[in-house]
Amino acid sequence: MASLDDQLLAGERIVYRTRPHWILFGGPLFLAVVGIALGVTLQLAAGDYWYVGAVLIGVALLLAVPPTIRYLSSDFAVTDKRVLARMGILNRQSLETLLTKIEGIGVEQDLWGRVLGFGTITITGTGGTRESVAGIPRPLEFRRQVQAQIVAQDERRPREAASTLVAGEPRVERDCPWCAEPILARARVCKYCGRDVEPA
Repeated sequence: MASLDDQLLAGERIVYRTRPHWILFGGPLFLAVVGIALGVTLQLAAGDYWYVGAVLIGVALLLAVPPTIRYLSSDFAVTDKRVLARMGILNRQSLETLLTKIEGIGVEQDLWGRVLGFGTITITGTGGTRESVAGIPRPLEFRRQVQAQIVAQDERRPREAASTLVAGEPRVERDCPWCAEPILARARVCKYCGRDVEPA
């Protein structure tokens, strides 16, 4: 199973990482508790038929297989350059958004989400594109991490430009033909998307 670590660009590092919230297992967990309670009750009251509860527990274990696969195959991360999400094995969904392309990040939580600590993250990109990821634990913290990396990236840019000017060479830039981010004219690899480019 591929990991988000295999998708990192050169020099990119993960600063925050999480998996789906345990609420995925809510249905099977509830059924297992009912099965245990029913088995104990029937054993104490009738002295027999405890296996009805055991059957419910077995059904709960079967129902827990798809959420377990989804949990193990889903990974969400904030890096110092992008927001990454990977979900699914056979039906793979992935989200890769550069921090420089994010215009807004919203959090949606219903009552149960606020009580149990999960929600939906919606990322609005340049051009009005919207990507939503549901079942994120501690969504407000996830948003805070994204915003912190956007601010950190904005603070790094003036220092990078200043260091280039101090060295005595003017910073000549052009747009990357792949992601349209500003890069040095003589760059051979885009520092934002990681693709090879022809130096000007």
